[in-house]
Amino acid sequence: MSLLTIVIKNLRHRRTRSLLTVVGISVGIAAVVALTGLANGFQTSWEETYRARGVDLIVTRVTSRTALPTPFPSTVVDTLRALPGVTAAGGVMADLMSIEDSPTMLVTGWETNTFLWKHLRIDQGRLPDTEREPVVMLGAITAEALKKKVGDPVQIDTERFTVCGIFTSEALSENGAVVMSLGSMQALTSRDGMVSFANMKIDPALGPDGVRRLRETIARMFPNFQSFDASQVSQANIAVQVSKAMSLGTSLIAVAVGAVGVMNTMLMSVFERMHEIGVLLAIGWRRRRIMTMILLESMLLSLVGGFVGIAIGLAALGVLEWTPVLHGRIAPDASPLVILMALTVSVALGMLGGLYPAWVGARMSPSTGLRHE
Repeated sequence: MSLLTIVIKNLRHRRTRSLLTVVGISVGIAAVVALTGLANGFQTSWEETYRARGVDLIVTRVTSRTALPTPFPSTVVDTLRALPGVTAAGGVMADLMSIEDSPTMLVTGWETNTFLWKHLRIDQGRLPDTEREPVVMLGAITAEALKKKVGDPVQIDTERFTVCGIFTSEALSENGAVVMSLGSMQALTSRDGMVSFANMKIDPALGPDGVRRLRETIARMFPNFQSFDASQVSQANIAVQVSKAMSLGTSLIAVAVGAVGVMNTMLMSVFERMHEIGVLLAIGWRRRRIMTMILLESMLLSLVGGFVGIAIGLAALGVLEWTPVLHGRIAPDASPLVILMALTVSVALGMLGGLYPAWVGARMSPSTGLRHE
């Protein structure tokens, strides 16, 4: 009889306990997959937004560590627009606002007559004509959620606007967004002459070295500002960093609980099988083989729990993607790397949870085991 056959037989002999242990592990792994997938999706949605707009460089103020940066004078955008190598620039204002009976949404104001609007595909209606026109454009998913069409009124905080257009964007998050002219957004938030971001297009002829020098120039001109490209947006956005930190922290707690569950199960198994282990030692089994047997039992339980947890986590992401809060705003991203990480965590969990019980079993003397009933 092979060692693996003995391991499977031992686990099947204690089906209820093995099943409960698998359930505990699967919950922890499901949390890892779901939370990591959400955090990755949040990060990807921010990066896709800037790529869809064709933004090469984003400049913002860094005087505070909030989800949305501190506004700064729009004259900064004018200064940046005049720098050598900058082909276009546009000011953006963003804020979280209540829209009628819907959950809080991200509302953005874009400077009119800039490149920021060119990537939108207008499904119905038109773009805002002027900076102060009291109109908004809705992403296709937002329009569906709010049940609005062109010409309908929409209440944003205390102000009433008219829907002038409905659009589709390559960036999923923008399809679930509300966009208005920068002037209207400044009036709505009582921040005349202010912006949250400067979005810039750079002449490709500059090359990487030229862009680096441009960023150094911006840093010298505006010491309290920072510039970054779309691939660095997650490093600069505190909301993305907080979501990833929360994901990691919660996952570690879930995995720790799973490891304790595995250790408890295997310790009880060792104490219940002391006579059996004593017999195996008496007939010539090496202590290393005893240790290997217990570790294999622990790792097999964790691996099964890992596969079950991955399935549950992926199913949970599929459900969350269609909830009103996330639908059209974030596409959870459970990449193969996340799946591989979850499997690695499940195996490591089994190893950690089984080490002490395996050590206890391997150190047992044959006489102690044989005396135990």
